[in-house]
Amino acid sequence: MVVTDRSDVDRALDVVGLTLAEVLELGGTVLTAGPAYLVGSLAGGLGNRGSDVDIHLLVPGIDKPTPAFLFFAGDTPIDIEHYPDTMPAALAAGAQAYPVRTLPIGAVSLAPAPGRRTRRTAARWLNALPLHPDQPPVFAGPQAAAVRAVLVRAALDQLLQVWAVARLADPVDPDAAAYLWSRAGRELLELRCRAAGDVLTSEKWLPSRARRLGLTEPAVRAHYTVAGAGDLAALLADTGLDDWDPWRLTAVAPDPQRQPVKLGREGFALTRHGRLVPDPVSVRGSVAEVAGSHPPERLLTAVRTGELTLEVAGDALTEVLGD
Repeated sequence: MVVTDRSDVDRALDVVGLTLAEVLELGGTVLTAGPAYLVGSLAGGLGNRGSDVDIHLLVPGIDKPTPAFLFFAGDTPIDIEHYPDTMPAALAAGAQAYPVRTLPIGAVSLAPAPGRRTRRTAARWLNALPLHPDQPPVFAGPQAAAVRAVLVRAALDQLLQVWAVARLADPVDPDAAAYLWSRAGRELLELRCRAAGDVLTSEKWLPSRARRLGLTEPAVRAHYTVAGAGDLAALLADTGLDDWDPWRLTAVAPDPQRQPVKLGREGFALTRHGRLVPDPVSVRGSVAEVAGSHPPERLLTAVRTGELTLEVAGDALTEVLGD
């Protein structure tokens, strides 16, 4: 394959003082197993001199990702991973199987949010830069739009969960509430970025991503200084989410990983965190429903300790997105 002069990859690698030719020579045959792509912060345009060089290959004949091959160019790590070449099409097909709804903030998929590792991989592939000019992008056109909408949905789920727990903490744990409201502001900023097309992962780049999308410095700062429900409501005014109730859109259920334990005559739950909890909460339903029958402090503790899981209520969210 012929390497183009001053390709996007070369410009990205300039940040760490490397050229594509140097990377190809260092990687050798590890970089010849299939189409290869630069991914991560360098591909997303926000790397710095200390960034790693992350490369993904789409390899035929394998059924799961390989452990990373690690090389060094001086002090710069070069991580090369092989992925099944069928994986992008499978991710795209899964995303395209669900409809998309458009809110003022952007397009949101009705697909359930994928797991963290899948989200990270999909986000990296949306930013991927082909190492060679005859390679197509990993995702393009309708596929890219569908996958991006799923990542927006994942960010929306994160916001709703943090928002719901912040409301639980508000009257009973001021320190936890302060952290959670601030976190909700950051989750909203992440949602804004993804909905605007910037899905680069890693929270450390979030302010830079927001600024390059046109948000002013005061607007970015406002998302980091949310101190309560009123502050968050003000930031939600232009999103289409301002009249949503996070308690109606989230639900709790007994954590499936918890185990019943009997000590003498007394019953406990052994949580995934290794804690023994007496008289565990076993309620199931929307947070709005269970908050009427259980004190917020007890529900907050149950979520913290792993007695309960808190997730977005898919049917309720589909209903509100479909309105």
